[in-house]
Amino acid sequence: MMVFAHRGESALHPENSRVAIRHCNDDMMHGVEIDVFETENDFVVFHDRWLTRLLNIDKHVTQLSDYDLQTIQGNDGEPLPTLSWLIEYCSQFEFVLNIEIKYLKSIKRFEQELSRLCREFNFDRSRLIISSFNHHYLKDISKHLPDLKLGLLLAVNPINIESLLKDFALYSVHLDMDCLNLKLVHAIQAQGLKVFVFTVDHAEEIKWLYDNGIDGLFANHPRQAFNIIEQLSMTSTD
Repeated sequence: MMVFAHRGESALHPENSRVAIRHCNDDMMHGVEIDVFETENDFVVFHDRWLTRLLNIDKHVTQLSDYDLQTIQGNDGEPLPTLSWLIEYCSQFEFVLNIEIKYLKSIKRFEQELSRLCREFNFDRSRLIISSFNHHYLKDISKHLPDLKLGLLLAVNPINIESLLKDFALYSVHLDMDCLNLKLVHAIQAQGLKVFVFTVDHAEEIKWLYDNGIDGLFANHPRQAFNIIEQLSMTSTD
């Protein structure tokens, strides 16, 4: 079962910060998940629409200027990570990079910038998963960059999951632990898709996911989740 570091190693470091991402590597994690907004002229790694909760700054993320990105410091004391910084850092590893799109002004601009950065830093595009709750973004990307893996984010248990999986090609469906059941999981996997579940750190829930053949999970404490899964694996082979 794959383990993704949710917003970097966020149990130990400020979420989506350079430090949280910099503590991620190929040791005891299979992937890293972060969130991206488009700012005035760039793309920044951040989760909330506003800077208020994390930084106590009353500003919408999409309003961030180039000067803001150079001067505002995150809770790690470093500048907010940009998409460029992210791709450059992650290019040295082999883990999967899951970029969750929160908001884009221009899907075309995002596609062009992501493609440019992958070329510049020799980042293997097969290591990318692009996910979003905004399924329109994913549909557009599927048309323009069909080689990219796409992850459909769901925080509901839909009446007819099959109908949601027919609009465009997908790699995975990312489900909220709060609305999960085996019928939904099996219906998705029957379509040949991976099922990843967010956000899971409790040992009992990790065991349930492992026992029921879930393909991966997002954890705030990925190394702890990895160790739990390793113990479950050893127990099941005894």
